[in-house]
Amino acid sequence: METLIQEINSAFIGMEHPSDNQLLHLDCMDDVDILEFYGGVRWEEMSNEMIIYSYAAPTSFSPMAFRYYLPAYLIWTLKNANSIGYAGESILLALDPGTDKEMLHKFRKSKFTLFNLGQVAVIKKFLWHLSDHNYLGEFADRALMHYWMET
Repeated sequence: METLIQEINSAFIGMEHPSDNQLLHLDCMDDVDILEFYGGVRWEEMSNEMIIYSYAAPTSFSPMAFRYYLPAYLIWTLKNANSIGYAGESILLALDPGTDKEMLHKFRKSKFTLFNLGQVAVIKKFLWHLSDHNYLGEFADRALMHYWMET
């Protein structure tokens, strides 16, 4: 797990921080889930409480904000896979665009447009790592099947 955390840190290091007007996805009309991110919150400084409280934020993030904040959620989930909190399940759901027959498929998939090859590789490793988990595994498997195995 520590090696995977180091790989996540390396893959996402040096990203441009999104400005306040770059946080909300263009297709979202309500920013209630991302209010805590206004004012320049850095992903490396997010507390456990902020991740737990802001479990729904990734669903409203723009592609830039999704990419920027994803490492905090990935690392938290690895360290807290057995948590009763919803943050782990939520980020796995955010990584699953569903099938192309689902109404939100294109919207969910649009958040993945800025990932580079190294980031895609580490996201896949994260999902494979969790695929054997007794609860989160089903969510990781669906994300892999619906998108990440083909990238």
